[in-house]
Amino acid sequence: MNAYLHISEFRDKDGIGNDIKGLKEVLNSSGIKTEIVCQNDLSDGSIKTLQTEELRNDNNLSSNSMHILEYGGSGYPIDSFLSFPGRKFVRYQNITPPKFFKPFVSQDIFRSFELDYKKSILELHKLKRFTERFLPSSRYSASNLEDLNIVNSSVLPIVRKYGWKGEKRNHKNGHTLGYVGRLVPSKKIEDILFLSYFLKRIEPKYRILLIGNVPNIFEDYFTNLKQMARELGIGGNVQFRMGVQDSELPRFWEEMDAYISMSEHEGFGIPLVEALSYDIPVFAYACTAVPETLKDAGYLFRKKDLSSLEKLAEWIHFILESQSSSRPVDGPHASSKRREVCMDYDSMPYGRVLKQIFIFKEAAAS
Repeated sequence: MNAYLHISEFRDKDGIGNDIKGLKEVLNSSGIKTEIVCQNDLSDGSIKTLQTEELRNDNNLSSNSMHILEYGGSGYPIDSFLSFPGRKFVRYQNITPPKFFKPFVSQDIFRSFELDYKKSILELHKLKRFTERFLPSSRYSASNLEDLNIVNSSVLPIVRKYGWKGEKRNHKNGHTLGYVGRLVPSKKIEDILFLSYFLKRIEPKYRILLIGNVPNIFEDYFTNLKQMARELGIGGNVQFRMGVQDSELPRFWEEMDAYISMSEHEGFGIPLVEALSYDIPVFAYACTAVPETLKDAGYLFRKKDLSSLEKLAEWIHFILESQSSSRPVDGPHASSKRREVCMDYDSMPYGRVLKQIFIFKEAAAS
């Protein structure tokens, strides 16, 4: 039995790329030879991939093959995916609604976002007719599929090992908050800037590390963020770190005293768990898949108006300042919970779960 992981563009350092690498490793370890099939390989080249058209000449391709489409919106040629012989599965990573992008792009670009979103819905309905099972990465994403009357799904978190680094962490009891990920409108980076403004009013030493990248289409959004930081008088407190390599990330995680997420759309949220693995307190807006990803190991809030952000800043400051006391608010119990959640993800039997999903049809027929 061979498996093929299909994706439009393979980036080995983003969330979906992490998931693909994890799936490939787990399936290979389970005795299922697995290849990555893409139209564009934007990775570092350390993992061999096949072009979509190359797959047609693969001698191992047969009716026993398994094809898994990583789906986070339109892009991959669906008809081509369905034309390959073998069983079909969809790894659903959720689709960001275009409403988040409207204020930051031209009307024409926004229309293209809307058309892509509608096309994605139509593609999901088409895939539903030919797919044995959908594999959403969270219950939240599974509920999105149910809204489309797609119920043949099994939740499987992002396939990745995090490792517990907490025992090695040098707690600084400082004033550095961090964010890791794309700087795009759905992540609501502007709300982090407002929070930084209120933190600075409490203690001028507070700084925010914003680590990630900005897609070219959102350069205007990034420009607005930098202008906003200047107008709020927090330019010296906010540091944008673009193009950080994977090898550099541990240093930035070590600098953080807390992690902050204002995102309003998450299909899972890998950086949330990464922060837990470094034993960093996580403060996150409770929406979409964020609460289930953190599993009660983070500090959740549900309001982000200016008054609420001011209170959040006071809350964060109180928790961080208490670290130097004999009874810190974020003490051993909170740390143990972060470790427990991190270990839960690391010990998840991905291989066994996938095997059960893939052999279900065969077992039912026997």
